[in-house]
Amino acid sequence: MKVTLIYPAVGRKEGKPYVRAWQMQPLSMAVLASLMPADVETTFFDDRMESINYDDPTDLVVISVETFTALRAYRIAAQYRQRGTSVVMGGYHVTLVPDEAGEHADAIVMGDAEPVWNQLISDARKGRLQEQYDGRGQRVLRDIRPDRTIFGSRNYQNITLVEYARGCNFKCDFCSITAFHKAAQSHRPARDVAQEMEETGSRRFFIVDDNVVSEPSKARELCRELTPLRINWVGQASIHIAQDDELLEMMAKSGCRGVLIGMESINQENLKDMGKDWNTAQMSYGESLQQFRKHGLAVYGTFVFGYDHDDWSVIRESVAFAREHKLFLAAFNHLVPFPGTPLYHRLKAQGKLLQDQWWLDSEGKVGDVTFTPTKISPEQLEEACLWARREFYGWGSMLQRIQDLAANAKNATMMGVYLGLNLSSHFDIDLRQGLQLGVGNYDTLGDHESIRVQPSYARG
Repeated sequence: MKVTLIYPAVGRKEGKPYVRAWQMQPLSMAVLASLMPADVETTFFDDRMESINYDDPTDLVVISVETFTALRAYRIAAQYRQRGTSVVMGGYHVTLVPDEAGEHADAIVMGDAEPVWNQLISDARKGRLQEQYDGRGQRVLRDIRPDRTIFGSRNYQNITLVEYARGCNFKCDFCSITAFHKAAQSHRPARDVAQEMEETGSRRFFIVDDNVVSEPSKARELCRELTPLRINWVGQASIHIAQDDELLEMMAKSGCRGVLIGMESINQENLKDMGKDWNTAQMSYGESLQQFRKHGLAVYGTFVFGYDHDDWSVIRESVAFAREHKLFLAAFNHLVPFPGTPLYHRLKAQGKLLQDQWWLDSEGKVGDVTFTPTKISPEQLEEACLWARREFYGWGSMLQRIQDLAANAKNATMMGVYLGLNLSSHFDIDLRQGLQLGVGNYDTLGDHESIRVQPSYARG
């Protein structure tokens, strides 16, 4: 039996390369490859980096689907199904909108793949795929060893992705992770993670957990296991750990060089509306950032605009704040109403969604605002986000922020990483904006017109 794994692209621009920052190893594909029985031949196509050979014989195609890649995934699936090949889909988007995904696949996986994969492969061998396989509520995160051999010699970013935990214990209203995991988190044994890191031979890691410190006791376990390895790692964390000097010290000692912090908004009413007012409950943002800097940890701060109290003044103040506090990196994005989230349901009930299934719009592009904000128009919000990125990643801002000798430029290595990532972000701004959704990196624009994906839900 032969199984083909596919990781879809978000989109593309005519004559432009795919966004380099988005070309990391797709860890989910390596995990799936590791679940295959020994007698299954596994092949892999990364749609971001290569063309897909639809005519390469295969018995089963498995596609990982995110909301921004859903249109592309459905078009890829249609190509295979026209050739008589069965298609299985899984991922966050599939779990959140299973009825939609089921229209484009022979079988879908909801929740985790590990609990149902053996049964799915057994059914596929017999030609008796079930329409749905439900791995929700059956999670056991032990003995996971991703099969990274499927990545071959592809030119991915020079950083190795690993997973410690799935999910997050917080309940931010815009977050698809919370919607998928029901505000819960499950961990692998910390020793397993450390052993996996050792086995890769890499020295640079991105721990992909949505919140690596959601449970501080578990974060401490991981730090104790990583400290002897003498590696460098970064991860995503909630700002509340700024109050925990001991944990910050352990993280730095274990090789942590920086954290991505969801700061989201400098407006307290916005934080309350999104369910993150705890961000500043104990410390101001400035005090929290000083704590990270004290331990030599660089901060990548993310901000989101489009809540009811946002206007141009809030956006300008956010950029000024990010520059004043010399953030290592920053993201300034508009709200995205992901399906299944409280935000999506609220905007739909308020009649503010411009399209219910905006992710299936064949004219949709990265950067499109798909709802009507309260104090600013969709077009103004899109313009404001672009302005914020250009202002933060402008030459003057980069020069100003590199003067942070406690974290951003504490040594030659960090200075080099700072310059590399900030320069990349500077040149990627216009490359990312306006990527045509649903089009593969190696398609010619127009190829996608042969297979149209129609929204299946009634308009709100």
